[in-house]
Amino acid sequence: MSGENESKMPTTEERREKMQKLLADYPVKVGLGLLQPVNDVNMFMTMSLAEIRKLTAEECGEAAVILNQAATYIQLQMNQINADIKWCEEYITYLIAKDMIQLGSGRYVAKDVIPHFQARAVKANDTAMKLQGIITQARLRYRSLEYMPNQLRGTAQSFADLQQTKRSQRT
Repeated sequence: MSGENESKMPTTEERREKMQKLLADYPVKVGLGLLQPVNDVNMFMTMSLAEIRKLTAEECGEAAVILNQAATYIQLQMNQINADIKWCEEYITYLIAKDMIQLGSGRYVAKDVIPHFQARAVKANDTAMKLQGIITQARLRYRSLEYMPNQLRGTAQSFADLQQTKRSQRT
C-alpha cells in the first residue's frame, strides 16, 4: 500500500515545474498582463549621438517607454530566477534535514560548522546535488542581469529628459 502512495508522489522536477508555472502566471493574476520581451531595446541602447539628435520629441518619449518596459520585463525575469533559487534552497533543506541531524549525532553544532554539514549532506543526496547545480546556474543568470534594469531605466530617463528639452525648444 505504501508503495502505491510513493509512486503517486510528484517528483522534484514536477514540483519545481509547478512552482515555475505559478510564478509565470502570477503577473497576469495581479493585473500586469503577460509581459513580453521588447524588441527595439538594442536599437535605442546603441544609437550614436548623431542618431539621437535626429529623434523627434515623440520618438524620445517612445524610446523612454520601450526602455522602461524592457526594464520591467527583465526585473520580472530576475524575480522569477530569485524565487527559483529560494525554492531550490528550501527544498534542499527539506531533503537533507534528516542527514543534518545524523551528521550532528544529536549534539550541539556550532553555527560556523553548519555549512560544512550541509555540504556533506548535499553531496550524499543526488536530488540535492542536482538542485544545487540549478542554484549555481540560476545565480549566474541572475548576476548577468543584475544591473540591467537600472541601466535601462537610467537611459529611459535620459530619453524622457531629451523629450522635454525638444518640446520646450519648439515653443
